[in-house]
Amino acid sequence: MTTIVRASTLSAYADCPRRAATRMMRAEIEAAGHALRSLPHGVGAAVGTAVHAAAAITLTERLRTGALPPADDARDAARDTLREAIAGEVVFDRDTPAPDAAEVQALRMADAWRDGIAPQVEPVAVEERLEAEALPCLVLSGQSDVIAREAGRVRDLKTGARRGHHRPQLGAYSLLARTHGIDVREAAEDFVARVAVKKEQPPAETHLHDVTGAEVAAMAVLRRLDADIRAFRFGDPERGVAPGEPWAFLANPMSKLCSDRWCPAWGTSWCREHRIKEDA
Repeated sequence: MTTIVRASTLSAYADCPRRAATRMMRAEIEAAGHALRSLPHGVGAAVGTAVHAAAAITLTERLRTGALPPADDARDAARDTLREAIAGEVVFDRDTPAPDAAEVQALRMADAWRDGIAPQVEPVAVEERLEAEALPCLVLSGQSDVIAREAGRVRDLKTGARRGHHRPQLGAYSLLARTHGIDVREAAEDFVARVAVKKEQPPAETHLHDVTGAEVAAMAVLRRLDADIRAFRFGDPERGVAPGEPWAFLANPMSKLCSDRWCPAWGTSWCREHRIKEDA
């Protein structure tokens, strides 16, 4: 059986393999007898999706004509995407307590990205999905936001209340690009912070990552992931793991996302390790 692994899974897998597995192979886990929880979408993800939409329309036009489109085009894309994203069930938070706050944030974050990042990017591909066999029966799939001409970079836009750890994901994008014949020498993470409306919007930031180190990180996670999937499907006598057991995947109760709000496995038969953290 071939498993498709998205590049974005790699960073999450390093944080908590068991939580990441619930998103990557939910059907198999449920078929093994574990009932997983369904979680509503968080408003932070909706705002991030809106900012990505603004970036995509901006870079697509730059790729086509060499010029940036009017700022209102990007803002309209962000607004429309956000309204669609929050039309269903969504959980608001302290920094984004209501739809109007989310719209203000999405628009000013899109402006921050356009002002601070867009002018320096000369794209050769925008949101193009690439796939390649990483290991036998394991296909890596990734869609970086942009592959840029300048410095042979892959770039990925991240948004949120704080920066996360995305090195393995960037390494996956680099590996995929080079596998498809694209020269890559640098990996850039563009970050736009989501802050409360009453606060001033911080400027966009660019953080460069060593490509070799990012690729090594990506392959290390892929090899661990491959071994864990095999243990889940076929068992691993050396580890004392029978087929279908949760301990095919390590759990990390110290993860900041180990809670009923963020984890579909929290409190289910698939994972009760959170109780250790509660007792502590």
